[in-house]
Amino acid sequence: MVDTINSAISQMCKGHQYGRLGMAADLGMSIDQFHNHLYRKCGSRFFTLEELQQMEDLSGTYCLAEYFARRRGLTLVDIASVEMLDKVDLFDLEMRSNAAAGQLAIAKQEAAADGVIDKTELKKLTGLFHQKVRHQMHGFLGFLALYGASVSEHNVDIFMANRRVEVAGMQVQGIGGLGE
Repeated sequence: MVDTINSAISQMCKGHQYGRLGMAADLGMSIDQFHNHLYRKCGSRFFTLEELQQMEDLSGTYCLAEYFARRRGLTLVDIASVEMLDKVDLFDLEMRSNAAAGQLAIAKQEAAADGVIDKTELKKLTGLFHQKVRHQMHGFLGFLALYGASVSEHNVDIFMANRRVEVAGMQVQGIGGLGE
């Protein structure tokens, strides 16, 4: 889960073929310059948006997009790939959705075992919930595309309500439902 910009950068570096050293080199920086930007040391500025986008491209990840989406309580769903799905792919998506639902159910049982959900459990549950919704949305959009609904032309109206609630002194960000 990417919940801070530094964790997004860390994940992007892990996704780079040559790690942090390779990322720094591809950005035209020494590893020390890279660290100075990352940790804002020695009077260095943080990375520019262009550098962050370049890191995402170099790593082949969606960590920056995921960070910005989570920052606003949104969930990323890969719409571009649903246009090329067949029934086997759709079945695979359904299996992933079911697996994510199962992981969430198990985590809910474990978290509720002591009668209290703490901040660590809440973070895990929220991440698993977002994962479940992402798989479910991807499968739904794939189903529509498979049967002729052009999701890339925004003919599908999907509404995801984002709400903040207070639960036992903790801020919780949740997702509403699908609309028509």
